[in-house]
Amino acid sequence: MKALKKLLYIIPLAGMMATSCVDVENIEVEHIGGYNTMENGKSEAYYANLRAWKKTANNYGRPVSFGWFSGWAPSGVMRKGYLSSVPDSMDIISMWSGAPDRFSITEAQKKDKEFAQKVKGIKLLEVSLLSHLGKGRTPVSIYAEIEKKAKEEGWSDSKLNEERKHVRWDFWGFTSRDLKNQENLQAALSNFAKALCDFLVVNDWDGFDIDWEPGAGFNDSDGTLNSQTIVFLIKEMGKYIGPKSDPEGKGHKLLCIDGEISYLPAELNDYVDFWIKQTYGRPNPSFSAPGNKPEKVIITENFESYATNGGYLLRQAACMPTDGYKGGVGAYRFENDYENAPDYKWLRQAIQINQQVFNEWKAKPKE
Repeated sequence: MKALKKLLYIIPLAGMMATSCVDVENIEVEHIGGYNTMENGKSEAYYANLRAWKKTANNYGRPVSFGWFSGWAPSGVMRKGYLSSVPDSMDIISMWSGAPDRFSITEAQKKDKEFAQKVKGIKLLEVSLLSHLGKGRTPVSIYAEIEKKAKEEGWSDSKLNEERKHVRWDFWGFTSRDLKNQENLQAALSNFAKALCDFLVVNDWDGFDIDWEPGAGFNDSDGTLNSQTIVFLIKEMGKYIGPKSDPEGKGHKLLCIDGEISYLPAELNDYVDFWIKQTYGRPNPSFSAPGNKPEKVIITENFESYATNGGYLLRQAACMPTDGYKGGVGAYRFENDYENAPDYKWLRQAIQINQQVFNEWKAKPKE
C-alpha cells in the first residue's frame, strides 16, 4: 500500500495555555497507518491536544472551519469517503449525503462517525432543505393505506400526491388542513420542531443545518413553510438546540442556517449559532447576515465546481470584515479536495490562513 502523506494543524496545548493565542504548527504524519490508526500514548496525547484546541472555538473564541460532506462511504483504501480522514483541524461538518438514524447507519459509518466526533472533536450536523411540515421526519408507514387505495382505484399522480400531503398534515396535527388557521399550523410545527431536535439527541448528531432556499431549492413546498412560518419553526427549535437553549453557555447542539439568509429577520440571530453564506465564486464576499454579527458568519466556496484550483477559497479565508472577525470559512462538497496533492490541499491552507488573519486582528490594539 502506498503511504499517503497529509499535513495536520496541531496546536501545542502548553503553549496555548501560556500565551492564550493560537500558534498553528505543521506536522507531517502518515495518512494511512499514522495517528488515524494508532492506539498508544503518543496518539492519545495528540488527540487530547487537538480536542482541547477545538474547544477554543466555544463562544466564538476563534473562527471555525466548516464544510458540507457528501459521498460518505468509509470503506476500502480510497479514503475520500471517510470522515476520519478529513483534516484534523476541521471544526464542523454538515452531512450533505445524509445523517442516518441508529437503525440504518452501517457499522463502518458508526465507527467512522465516532472517531470523527469523539477522538477528533469534530461536530457533525444534519442538514435539510426544510420546505414543508414533516420533511425528513414523517414515517413512510403512514402512507401505506392510501397508496394501496390509489393502486386499487387507479388514482392519478396528482390525486395521490394531494392525499399523501393530507395524511402527512394529519400525522403532525395539522388536522384543519387550512393554511389560514395559523394556530393549528403552529401547533403542528411545534411538534415537527421537537421531532427534528429529538432525532439529533437519540442518534448522536451535534446539531442541525437548515438549508433555507425557497427561491431555488424547493420543489416540494406545500405552503406550510414560508417566510413567516420558518421564523416560528426556528424559534421552536431554539427551545431544544442553539444558543437560546443554553442561556448559561454550558454547551448545546448547534443550530445553523445557510442559503437565502438575507430574507430572515434579525431577531433570529439570538437563536442561531452560525449563518453560513454560499459565497461561491466571490473573491470579496459580504459578511452581512441577520443581526450583523460577523463572528457568526461562515463564508464558503463551491468545491463541486472549484476543487481542482481552489476557486476563491484562500482569498475568502484571508478576508476579514471591517468591524470584527468572521465566524469561519469552508466549502461545499469539500471532500472533492481530497483528490488534490496533498489531499485536502486547499482546505488545509484556508484553515491556516483563517487562523492567521484572526490572530493578526486579535493582536492589534483595539480602540
